[in-house]
Amino acid sequence: MILLGMGTTLTTTSCGAKKKAAAAQAQAAAEKKRKIEKATSDLQAVLNDTSMSAEERQKRIDAIKAMNIDDPSVKDLIAQAEQSVRQQRIKEEEERRQKEAEAEANKKSKTIKDFFTEIANASDANAANASIQNALKLFTSPNADVLIIIAEEGGEKDYDEPTTAEKYLNFIKDQKKMNHKIVSIGTDENGKIKLLELSN
Repeated sequence: MILLGMGTTLTTTSCGAKKKAAAAQAQAAAEKKRKIEKATSDLQAVLNDTSMSAEERQKRIDAIKAMNIDDPSVKDLIAQAEQSVRQQRIKEEEERRQKEAEAEANKKSKTIKDFFTEIANASDANAANASIQNALKLFTSPNADVLIIIAEEGGEKDYDEPTTAEKYLNFIKDQKKMNHKIVSIGTDENGKIKLLELSN
């Protein structure tokens, strides 16, 4: 009877340990599932929310990576999110450079802008022609390139058919208005305009 009682005690203890282990495993599995679901939701938000800066998006990705979730779908989403952030950084850098170029262009373009206005508002053809000749003195030659941006995406620009400084100034004279804004001005070592980039 004593031996039977001891065996029953051992069996009961063994069953209790198995139940605790199973409960712990179930809890761990549930916790892992919860982490995967939250990480998936957060990563999808990072991918879809383009209002956040690249820096903020990367911080959120790093926080998820720190959770060390060993799940293929989460790892795939992390890779997608980081690729999206890299593309956003490139775009943000391009926008920053463009703003700097526009600011610099505005400083350099005051005189040429004045000529554009003068030519467009000239009282007659002779006055316009005189303004064109004075404006051409700002360029390396009458054939200096003038490029007009017609589309831009991802830092890539599409241009209208190239024209020259002289042709463009005469175009303003004929149209009697200036329809483009100056995006950038390329100059030579003497400060003469060798390339004028415009956009609608």
